[in-house]
Amino acid sequence: MGRITTSDLHGYIIDERNTGSLSEIPATLYEEIHADIVSIYNEASSREDPFSEGVQSLLKERESLREYVRELYNLRTKKILALALAKANGEEIDRTDVRMMVPGERMLFDVVCESASSCRKTLLDGKPTLETTAYNYVLPEVQKENDSLSSELINESPAETTDEDSVMRAVSAEKAPEENRVIAVKDKIPEFQDLSGRIYSLSPGDIVSLPSQMADVLCKDNKALSIRIRK
Repeated sequence: MGRITTSDLHGYIIDERNTGSLSEIPATLYEEIHADIVSIYNEASSREDPFSEGVQSLLKERESLREYVRELYNLRTKKILALALAKANGEEIDRTDVRMMVPGERMLFDVVCESASSCRKTLLDGKPTLETTAYNYVLPEVQKENDSLSSELINESPAETTDEDSVMRAVSAEKAPEENRVIAVKDKIPEFQDLSGRIYSLSPGDIVSLPSQMADVLCKDNKALSIRIRK
């Protein structure tokens, strides 16, 4: 199967809106879209001119992917939550809906169902049960893997994990936002967006803080003046 496009996402959204049950989507849809978003960001940030048609086109594509995947997520999540609550209340649900869930959605379904069921038993039946929430719920197969890893790592020295390792794991796939510069706009500048997705429409006299790369381009083209902020 090829790359999932905005047209594909729009089709999935239409299907999701037109039926009360869950529609079929690729099992790796969310992972693929996230990878595309990161790839587009990296491609756009590698270009020298952030105002070029190519960069602005890439950023618009990224925003479209974000908007479509969020809409699809919202539509499907509402159905999944309703299914989980129905099952927790003892109602019969269509097994086809469960099969249509991708792995992350199935985890959400299981967590909500178990939590709601536990709450129901505690509040309505007076039977205190072990708390099951998204913070401590682990799928059975994942728990088995964690148990085996724990036995392998139990004799490892904590010193083997450095602060640098922890920092590197915490860095996201997208680059950290670059430093901004304050500029005074001299010319009318057509609408554009920066790498973070923020949209600008600037006119002469505007004072704005922009990413350094964008500010440098505008100042170099004599469309803006750099303003030094005294501390």
